[in-house]
Amino acid sequence: MDDWTFLLEQARHSWRGGSRTPARVVAAVSGGADSVALLLVLAELAPQEGFSLSAAHVDHGLRPDSGQDAAYVSALCEGLHVPCRVFSVRVNGKSEDAARQARYDALLNGYPEEKGYFLAMAHHQRDQAETMLLHLFRGSGGSGLGGMTEYSRRAGPDGAETILWRPFLSVTPEKIRQALRNKGIPWREDFTNAQDDYLRNYLRHHVLPAVRRRIPEAEGAMARTARILRDEADYFRLEAERFLQTNACLTPPCRCIQYPALCQLHPALRRHILRFSCPVPLDYGQTEDMLSLAPGQTANLPGKWRAFCTAQFLHFLSPLPEKTPLGDITVLPWRSGETGDGKRVQALPSSIWAQCTLRTWQTGDWIHPLGAKGKKSMQDYFTDHHIDRPLRPHTPLLCIGGEVIWVIGTGVSERARVNPGNDAVLLQYDGFLPGECRQ
Repeated sequence: MDDWTFLLEQARHSWRGGSRTPARVVAAVSGGADSVALLLVLAELAPQEGFSLSAAHVDHGLRPDSGQDAAYVSALCEGLHVPCRVFSVRVNGKSEDAARQARYDALLNGYPEEKGYFLAMAHHQRDQAETMLLHLFRGSGGSGLGGMTEYSRRAGPDGAETILWRPFLSVTPEKIRQALRNKGIPWREDFTNAQDDYLRNYLRHHVLPAVRRRIPEAEGAMARTARILRDEADYFRLEAERFLQTNACLTPPCRCIQYPALCQLHPALRRHILRFSCPVPLDYGQTEDMLSLAPGQTANLPGKWRAFCTAQFLHFLSPLPEKTPLGDITVLPWRSGETGDGKRVQALPSSIWAQCTLRTWQTGDWIHPLGAKGKKSMQDYFTDHHIDRPLRPHTPLLCIGGEVIWVIGTGVSERARVNPGNDAVLLQYDGFLPGECRQ
């Protein structure tokens, strides 16, 4: 099999191996060898596999001759009868990350009229090795060291997600360039790729060549390692999801994990659970800070979020006030002797129910707990029932004025007592209960 046929079959195999096949593919084309080969392969593959193909080029304006790259890509696409869009972007700063972010923002937000397309990228095996080393030197875990994936999701500036497709991820750059040479196809060279200003370029020009001279098969071995690490990271993700289904409440405004259950797990799984459940991205230090929290302690998180630990829960606290999503109360048929479970179902005298209002805690609220000698403030009641402070403002209450009749999810007052001969109703609460872990 010649090099070009190999590229074509590699892309075909990757396309057919996806979980779904969209009607349109947009190829990101810089004008370099890898993206030119990707465009030509997809142009050949599109009519065979039944998808329409477009191309997108991003002009960062960071080089005097960048306009020539755009002209080359446009001409190439015109010859292939592939529609092409050129996006001119302004890069905030001169870092590699800033340029990459500007590029992705343009590509991911450049087709608002399209839904569900694939964005094809020309990343190859050496790009994967470079990415793994970059993440290694930054202290990444298994997910980061797993590098890029053949299929992944990425959100654009508008929040919409696009699937990135990398059909050449297991192909060496030498094979890609040789395939183009054999067909006599030119490409553009970005002279900044030869500079060592960016860390990725330094790894490409100095570190990886030295490794290949000593270990020729190193990049292929790294690619295998990346696949293994991605599989293991996916396993941890599934285990984290399974744990959170029964041991966490992540519904705003109450986001918390059962602390005793979390403490019983291996630290490796706990890290994944924290990073997966936290509303904001965490770096290594922030994750470790949360791992070491004990009841009564807090940790600062990005965006002015905080983690707060109690004996019952590890809470994620938002910097902004959030409204409680109160549920609904349904009146069920009542039979004499029924009292309900006190949590979501409760019997009340009909005369009491007729006066009640559903709301949350207000200053001055009090309750006379069922069976108690007298009344107490709701603050004392919450403390006695070990309800964490972050959950108290969001606990639904059934009240008559400032008197609490039913603390939904916890207990009732003396006025909820149904005596023999009373006419009563059976109430069912459907909706959010702070801290409740439900599958």
